[in-house]
Amino acid sequence: MNTRPAVSLHPKALAGKVVLITGGGTGIGRATALSMARCGAHVVVAGRRETLLKETAELVRAAGSEAHVVAGDIREPEHAAQLVDEALSTFGRIDILVNNAGGQFQAPAEDISLSGWRAVHRLSVESVWNLTREVATRSMIPNRSGLVVFMAFSPRRGIPGMVHATAARAAVENLASGLALEWSRYGIRSVAVAPGSIISEGLEQYPAQARAEWEQGVPLGRLGQPEDVSEVITFLATDAARYITGTTIAIDGGADAWGSGRPVPAKEY
Repeated sequence: MNTRPAVSLHPKALAGKVVLITGGGTGIGRATALSMARCGAHVVVAGRRETLLKETAELVRAAGSEAHVVAGDIREPEHAAQLVDEALSTFGRIDILVNNAGGQFQAPAEDISLSGWRAVHRLSVESVWNLTREVATRSMIPNRSGLVVFMAFSPRRGIPGMVHATAARAAVENLASGLALEWSRYGIRSVAVAPGSIISEGLEQYPAQARAEWEQGVPLGRLGQPEDVSEVITFLATDAARYITGTTIAIDGGADAWGSGRPVPAKEY
């Protein structure tokens, strides 16, 4: 993984802030932890694989910031509550929540069972809302400040083989805008970011041909790096982005503007 340091933000831009990142062991989650740490934030990383979380924490500490690891499954309400308990016990507050955890699989729409649909939505929508509410009610609303980041998809429309996942990510985009309207009175901002095809552990599960097709649909001519996303998320957490809320930001090399970039499937009459 490319772990180059961010050069565009001040090293004290987030000094004293506390960020909680789910799915923090790999990919965008790990890159976000490092980007935030390089700007002075204290970092809590959560996920199911403790070994990878500890690796992220060591990188955060090497960058000069404090880190805390909480292993667990945020799909379980008691684990989400424990995660917030530990974050507040360790650092006293949560200023930034990055809802990075998610999961999906590629399948034709007609092959997606109800249980498969529910599994994706349970992680990407239900658990995200539960954790967001825990963080907001226990830290951000009382402190009258905060930023919640949700993860959407680009292209921001239907994607073949991913209708269950794109439906879930459309839900969190709407959640982001709705919460911005409701919680602005508490000084809380709410934003969705929509990464395109990012080189990560998740992308590697798909066939090489599929990855090549996705790359051909990116006007900038390459797949994204985790840092392409993490540095934007970090910027959103700084005071420079204080007037940004209730919107979705595509981080995709122009893929959303281009569309699917692939021919339509052959007809089967």
